[in-house]
This record gives sequence, structure tokens and C-alpha cells, in this order.
Amino acid sequence: MTLTSDPLFSVDGKVVIISGAGSGFGRTIALALAERGASVGVLDITQKAAEETTALITSAGGQAITLVADTRDAEAVEKCVQDVIAKFGVPQIVVASAGIGRRSPAIEMSSQTWQDVIDVNLNGAWNLAQATGRAMITTNTQGSIIFISSIAGLVGLPNGNANYSASKGAVHALMRTLAIEWATKGVRVNAIAPTHFRTPLIVASIKENPEGEAFFKANIPMGRMGEPEEIVGSIIYLGSQASSMVTGTVLVVDGGHTAR
Repeated sequence: MTLTSDPLFSVDGKVVIISGAGSGFGRTIALALAERGASVGVLDITQKAAEETTALITSAGGQAITLVADTRDAEAVEKCVQDVIAKFGVPQIVVASAGIGRRSPAIEMSSQTWQDVIDVNLNGAWNLAQATGRAMITTNTQGSIIFISSIAGLVGLPNGNANYSASKGAVHALMRTLAIEWATKGVRVNAIAPTHFRTPLIVASIKENPEGEAFFKANIPMGRMGEPEEIVGSIIYLGSQASSMVTGTVLVVDGGHTAR
């Protein structure tokens, strides 16, 4: 099953692993890449969510394997990578999409609230990148690692986002360093920084604070929030041969948010 028309942007036959693939950006990306011929390792902390994504892929004729792990656990992530290798081969496209948000005013933020976000958004991304990067390099496999970051790593956000912003800024620094270290080893490393998209995380935030949607839109020159499907083109670009000379960059997908 493939929608490939231009080999430059093809992901057909690629082996992919995506964290946070049970919902949100992760699920959207998993379905899109599978539809275009990739074999997908569906990694999520929640087994039911991962199985649902896998079922959506396989019922449409695609190939996928369910992987259950907390990305904060390096050994568990390594096992998932080995499971993908055993099933499909060494990953060639890796998308670190798992992430959380825990908002709190800075002067009230507990050490646990701070650490929870850093552990998932930064340490979890690192664990996946290290395990898959190691697999690519030791087998001489050309690959692309993509961190799903945020504009929060580039610009300041309103009260309550100190931990989230710090985690995303750190992801950008990690991405650049890995890109340089692995540049001659055939492994490209980039990040995508979206603005406010209608992911489950944002939808839940709007339900808690209905005025939030108007605030989000007011900061996006296009005057609207992004839809999850609008991230797919950036993933295909960074995962395909079309971006063969692109590494160490943050691709901003923000409707003009950071251009203000």
C-alpha cells in the first residue's frame, strides 16, 4: 500500500519507529507513513492506544508492530528497537513524538512537576534517539531522526510553561549536537517545532480553559490553529531523500507564530 508518486519524497519500504504513536501527532504520523508504504513500530506507554493505532494500520493493509514502553526507561526503549529490527529491520526513520505538559506558575511549580516534564520530553527523546542512532550507526544504515518539539523551545510562552519550554529548548540543543556528531555516519537529526495544533493535549487544555483557543489563534498570523494532519508533509520531507542535505535544523510549522 503506497501513495508514492515522486521517489524524492518516498518513504515506501522504510522502517519507522514512532514514540507517542497511540494518539495525537504520533498516531497521525504513523498512519500517514504506513499509508505511504512504510513499516511502522508503534511505540506508546499505553498498550491499548498502541494496539488501536496498529489495528488502524493493518486493517488498511499496512504493516505495523505494537511496542509498549515508557520512553523514560532506556532498557525498555532498547528492547522495543530490537523488536522492530527483528520484525522489519533497522529503523530508517525515527520520530520522537512522546511528550507531556504539566502547567504551573513558576514560583509554585513543584520539583516533581518540573522533573516529570523533563523526564518525558527530554530524557525520553534522548533514549529513543540513542538507541536508534546506535542501531543505525553500527549497521551502516542511513537514517533520519526527527524530534517533535515546539515553538516553546524558540520563544517564550505565558505563565506556567517553564518546565515545558525548558524541555523543548533542551531538545533543540540535543538535536544540534547529535546532528554534528553523527553527520559523517549517515544519520541526520532534525526537529519540527509546531505552534498550537488540535492535538489531544491542546484540546484538553481548551476544555479546561475555553478562552485559550482565542488566545492561541491571536498569536498565529494565519488566524487558526493547526490540524494534526498538517504535520505530515514536514515528516515526509525530513524522512525522505528530499532532505538529504538537511541536518541540525529546526523546521518551524507555526502559521507565522515565530515571525511576529
